[in-house]
Amino acid sequence: MDTVIGDLRQEIVDPVRSTASTVTVNGVVVTIYTPTSAANMVPQRNVNLAGVFNLIRRSASGINSTTGVSANGRYVTSTRWNGHYLIPKGDVNTSDPSPTPTFNPVTPDWIFFTSAGATPSPPPGDVIGRYAYAVYDEGGLLDANLVGLPSPTPGAVTIASPSPSRVAYISRKGTVAFADLTALSLTPGGSTPNPMTVSRIVGWRNYATTNVPTNRTFPDLSPSPSPFVTYFLDNSRDFLTVNPITNSRGRTDQTFSTRSQLIQLVLSSIGTSPNLLQYLGTFSRELNSPTWQSATNPISRRFQLDKISLLGSSPTPAPTGQRATDIKTYFGLQWSTTTNRWQYVGQGSSLLSAIPTPAPGGSPPPDFFQILNYAYSIPGPTPPIDKILSLGAAIIDQYDADQVTTGIEYAPAPAIAWGAEDRTPAIPMGSPGPSPLPTPIPGYSPVLQQPFQSVGELGYAYNPITGQTLDFKTSGSPAAALLDFFTYNTTDNTATYNLPYPLRAGPVNINTRNSWVIAALIKSAFPNWPPTTAGVPSSSATPAATLIAAATSAQPAISRQDIARLAGAVGNTIGGTEEPQETVARALGDTTQTRTWGLLIDVIAQSGRYAPDATSVTQANKFIVQGEQHYWVHVAIDRFTGQVIDKQIEVVNE
Repeated sequence: MDTVIGDLRQEIVDPVRSTASTVTVNGVVVTIYTPTSAANMVPQRNVNLAGVFNLIRRSASGINSTTGVSANGRYVTSTRWNGHYLIPKGDVNTSDPSPTPTFNPVTPDWIFFTSAGATPSPPPGDVIGRYAYAVYDEGGLLDANLVGLPSPTPGAVTIASPSPSRVAYISRKGTVAFADLTALSLTPGGSTPNPMTVSRIVGWRNYATTNVPTNRTFPDLSPSPSPFVTYFLDNSRDFLTVNPITNSRGRTDQTFSTRSQLIQLVLSSIGTSPNLLQYLGTFSRELNSPTWQSATNPISRRFQLDKISLLGSSPTPAPTGQRATDIKTYFGLQWSTTTNRWQYVGQGSSLLSAIPTPAPGGSPPPDFFQILNYAYSIPGPTPPIDKILSLGAAIIDQYDADQVTTGIEYAPAPAIAWGAEDRTPAIPMGSPGPSPLPTPIPGYSPVLQQPFQSVGELGYAYNPITGQTLDFKTSGSPAAALLDFFTYNTTDNTATYNLPYPLRAGPVNINTRNSWVIAALIKSAFPNWPPTTAGVPSSSATPAATLIAAATSAQPAISRQDIARLAGAVGNTIGGTEEPQETVARALGDTTQTRTWGLLIDVIAQSGRYAPDATSVTQANKFIVQGEQHYWVHVAIDRFTGQVIDKQIEVVNE
């Protein structure tokens, strides 16, 4: 297992595939391996089978584990190699894991071990064992510990904290938990999962969280929709552990701690097709950090959008105490009791005439406007301070529910940067009023007017740099980098997991070849606000996902900035105007990632020896198997540091 994982890490540090540089992040020296091309962003494949989306590679030596029968009759069938159901089944109408026949020619080959380790073609007498393996893209699957919706489908849920309260809808997405599994195809004929089947998974998994009535009998548990939505939109959770709350019977939630448990539940208890398993994993990890754009990038963490709630409604009473301290820390703003407006002072006390460059090493952390300035400057020239402050003010105006146009003072006084509201006449923040008053922007209507539920909803904010809303639908858009530097969900668990960045479960690697997974993330997403439909139908989500998978196959995404390129690839599939076209950004912005390789390595290892008369390791019928073990190794590797950020070894009992 260490050899296979070591080979994967070697791909990352290979100087042909990556450029190495050293930076300091939060006091920790980190080596960053920046891919030399987009093609090097993903693990290299040595298998490309049509319709087999999850398989990345297999061991190759020419001595096959399936056709090369040992001296004592041992071989590994293709059915055993698909015990995890990650390869489409040959017969979709049975529970037998026998894979599609196209897999048979590429079952893994044996790699030989001597006392010196793995050896390509050793003398038969030196062999002490052999192993074969296949690697699957588990990070490109939907994590069964999060996804699935209760039935009936949850409607609007009001969440009071943080202020202002917001109306949450699963169709605004923001979490992979709201993926619509009815978008998945279970058979070539197009059958899809029964919503009640999916609800049974939710009831079993979130038994306490969703207030399952204690008089209900499994599998029909009737989980409650409202607490389900509230729980998964809790942006303080990393979803790496089980919710510890208990119900009246002292029962908690539970988790699929192994893939074997998931398979057992699907096959025996809930009445669904095992074909669902090719879309589900049990081990997902993401470092909630921007993708490194250069060796000098000092921004190690995404900015949590709900910090905007610190600013309150405008006009607002002068913030005091810890709130005032936090506002200066996160926004570089202080309140002027003279003009009743915000002032941009950074971490000082005097008005600034330029946005400061983020501090080397990330200490102190950059504020909201520094991140805006940095992100917007990645593809082009740095905008002037008034434009960045106005962009930030417009985002704040989109987040709050009032009609007061946010004003931010900067140097030289009395310069003021204004946000964007659509009220006529305008209500400017503070006093004295500006001359002339901020005027409504032609054609702009800030339709959201409530806290963001995903980073993609930033697309509703007016962008004074371009005179349009933020563009998340065009490849190369200067605004697209904001998708990678801001987030709805983040939590500080770096000390818990001894990592330089926060760790969380859930997001899917957008470079997945499994387009049905992407379709589940897009289906039911609202294409407009206020919503006029029930969300994107399968008839639009499926072709959109197919176009996205084709685009990342041709050019893998390096960061969430690429989501704008993928939205451009989708074109008019979801709609012909900007708002529906940016559905892709809203649906995928907080539910996908690029920087973590989440892999399942299927390993069969055998101890044994060759018969004395063997002359070559190619004589499979001369190898005597003395012992065998089968493992599924779940591993998460950070593409930009080469670090194994988490690993789980699952013994397969057959």
